[in-house]
Amino acid sequence: MQYFKGYKFKSVLAVLAKTVEAVFELMMPLLMATLIDVGIVNKDMNTVYRMVIWMFVLTILGYFSSLVCQYYASEVSQKVGSRIRLKLFKKINTFSLAEYDQYSSAVLTNRITTDVNLIQEMIARVIRLGVRAPILMVGSIFALAQISPQLAMYLLYSFPVFVVIVVAFMWLSMRGHKKAQSVLDTLVKRVKEQMSGVRIIRAFSKNEFENEKFAETNQQLARKQRNVGWITTLSTPFTSLIMNFVLLILVYFGAIQIDHGSMTQGQIIAVINYCTQLVLTLIVSMNLVMVFSRGYTSSLRVKEIMNVEPTIKNEGTLQVTKGAMDVVFDNVSFSYPGEKRKVVKDINLHIKPGTTLGIIGLTGSGKSTLVKLLPRFYDTTEGRILINQEDIRNYELNDLRNHIGYVSQTAQFLSQSIENNITMKKGGNPEQSLQQAQGNEIIEKGLNSKIEVGGTNLSGGQRQRLNIARELNKNPQLLIFDDSFSALDFLTDRRLREDLNANYKDTTKVFISQRTTSIMHADEIIVLEDGKISAQGTHEWLLENSRLYHEIHTIQTQEDDHGTH
Repeated sequence: MQYFKGYKFKSVLAVLAKTVEAVFELMMPLLMATLIDVGIVNKDMNTVYRMVIWMFVLTILGYFSSLVCQYYASEVSQKVGSRIRLKLFKKINTFSLAEYDQYSSAVLTNRITTDVNLIQEMIARVIRLGVRAPILMVGSIFALAQISPQLAMYLLYSFPVFVVIVVAFMWLSMRGHKKAQSVLDTLVKRVKEQMSGVRIIRAFSKNEFENEKFAETNQQLARKQRNVGWITTLSTPFTSLIMNFVLLILVYFGAIQIDHGSMTQGQIIAVINYCTQLVLTLIVSMNLVMVFSRGYTSSLRVKEIMNVEPTIKNEGTLQVTKGAMDVVFDNVSFSYPGEKRKVVKDINLHIKPGTTLGIIGLTGSGKSTLVKLLPRFYDTTEGRILINQEDIRNYELNDLRNHIGYVSQTAQFLSQSIENNITMKKGGNPEQSLQQAQGNEIIEKGLNSKIEVGGTNLSGGQRQRLNIARELNKNPQLLIFDDSFSALDFLTDRRLREDLNANYKDTTKVFISQRTTSIMHADEIIVLEDGKISAQGTHEWLLENSRLYHEIHTIQTQEDDHGTH
């Protein structure tokens, strides 16, 4: 109900307007019976005129009441839906990488669009029909009881059958819709993967394979939706069939009562009208049940996201002090959520302020995972990380991240200008940052030039340098480069490192690289093997004492020599 705050009065007004319309609709058959039995049978034209005028007035008032209900129902449902979307978006923005590992972007996109739309539709339909249907049902039975208690009892006997039918169709619809939405999540995820990896797919001529995978998921979704469609389609005619059968019985017994003189012709017309109202109301109610079941299922899916507790909690209050960061890994181990295997094991490491640390190791050795613990993209499973002698969890999260520049392996961009992608609306000097990142030709494009989604209008090297410039623009106290020079040629790589050493000599720096030549001048280098530090020291020391480091360096220098020749 929190989402209805400020709109409760309009919701009540819409319900009252629909109630008025329903009451007026219930009065129409009684006025018709009076018109026939008193006006037409007795040739009393005054009664005929009076009943016609009343019927016209009630019709107009009912029409305007319906307009009021429709308007406010639309406004309330759209506003409430907007609030749910906003809160859901804010909730998703609190997620750590662990939650994004659990819920893919395709799933979250589906929840924030399709599911919220279905909730909006449910709210609108419930306001418009949720009150009208019960009033018409109860009112029709009550009116029938006034006309003929015997016919009213026949109608009541049939009601348990309708309850069973409604509950059955509602259960089947909710079950089918939940399955269909789950397959839809998979389909959206597959489309997103194909769109993002379209170049790789075409490069390896995998179009046909991807088409087959999509077709399989698409057919599965079609089957699930067809099943839900069958349930929805059969509900209305099945309900109508049973209700018309009940109407046939009522008309038959009503005709007998007319023959016996216990019921008038006008009253049987009223009975038929009320039964017709009941048939239409039950059909509408069945449709409402289908809409409600879909909306309720979607609300559970949205609630599931809302109830997710982020593993990274921003409970710290400390602010990072000025100056280069002092970083200590104190017996740190880490496992990804849901996995028992430790990706990082028993890391003890001290990175002194203003020094440069190089990290090298084979693929899957835990290099990237280790540095992702520093900005708290993940929290340690065991042990702790100290920054300036304080546990990293004691720092206010946004302040901590504002003082850490993390250049990831894969550059991500917003569909905005170059300047906005560097500053992220936080100021700074984007041109200077680009110059330090050796991006002079990017500056020539113009800082107002727009970057396409994913940076598709930039080369690999330009994307990496722009990514580096974004973090340099923060003027951080700790710089982390996660293999972010891989697309740069050796000359640009060297110039960039020289610029970093000149302009950020008092900044603590961490370099992950596959090239020993890229980290050989670091103050200290660690070699990771299977998540553990197997060796630690300078370039020269590691060449003498680390078999893995020596082997990597030898292979790379031999390849460079062959390339030169």
